[in-house]
Amino acid sequence: MSTAFNIHPDFLSIKARPMSLKRWPLAVMTSLLSTVNALHRRKFKTLIVKETILSSDGHRAPVLIIKPEKLIASAPALVYYHGGAFVMKPAPQHVENAVRYAQEAQCVVIFVEYRLAPKHPFPAGFNDCYAALRWTISNASKLGIDQRRVVVGGDSAGGALAAAVAQKAVHEERIKLCGQLLIYPVADADCKWPSTSAYADVPPFKAASPLAIWEAYLGQSPKTGVPRYASPIHGDLSGLAPAYVELAEFDILHDEGDAYAKALLAKNVEVEVNDTQGTVHGFDLLAANSGISKAAMQSRIQFLQKVFGRRAS
Repeated sequence: MSTAFNIHPDFLSIKARPMSLKRWPLAVMTSLLSTVNALHRRKFKTLIVKETILSSDGHRAPVLIIKPEKLIASAPALVYYHGGAFVMKPAPQHVENAVRYAQEAQCVVIFVEYRLAPKHPFPAGFNDCYAALRWTISNASKLGIDQRRVVVGGDSAGGALAAAVAQKAVHEERIKLCGQLLIYPVADADCKWPSTSAYADVPPFKAASPLAIWEAYLGQSPKTGVPRYASPIHGDLSGLAPAYVELAEFDILHDEGDAYAKALLAKNVEVEVNDTQGTVHGFDLLAANSGISKAAMQSRIQFLQKVFGRRAS
């Protein structure tokens, strides 16, 4: 079906694969990714320190602290939540990207390995993500961070987590972030947008079912109700930090991400939209050497540099 769309040649080799949400296949994938990631991270051993943070329910969530060499004192920070449909561990390219953010935006990156659905449905993973932000701010002096220059960010499912963390931070604890980096974010549990069905068979997806993913994440059908902070577009968007919203053209999440950007603008939130063309979901992870992927990475880094140049009041 993807041949009907004008996908850029850089991404035509990306394979379409069905994603099982059953626990046994997910357990196998989790084990595989854990092994691959452990081997991959060895090349960054001088930049990465592993820590654990205490979530609100007592769970200890792993985080990677990524700090470039010769980083200035009182540096900015990016608290980052990886994608993976709420059910998968990060891919090696997630960490590659995080290292680039740290090095090129000259910041500390707190990379959060939150609990995964369906074993740990909402709010477990979200609680880990929010706890990581609070931990970062509480330990700013120890980490060498300026707590007035903190951004939350994430891709895909991680984008939903970042957007929701930003909402809770400002509305419940008056935490002033200086930005949100939202990369092809999950934004709406209603699954009603045209792109949701139009691109369900565009690689890397094969017969993608966003509704099934939401059911795994929530532990129930979103049709029976969506908890606060689960679906970002249904939250209170007023008073949020400036946002960078990146979209992929032939992505099931395209329209809901675009709608979220417009909803932020309607609440007078400063928004920069990067609607990449000829792209598919996860294009930067699956074809990192593409010129389009490199340009997108540069746009993200420029956004970080811009907002880090400000200080949240």
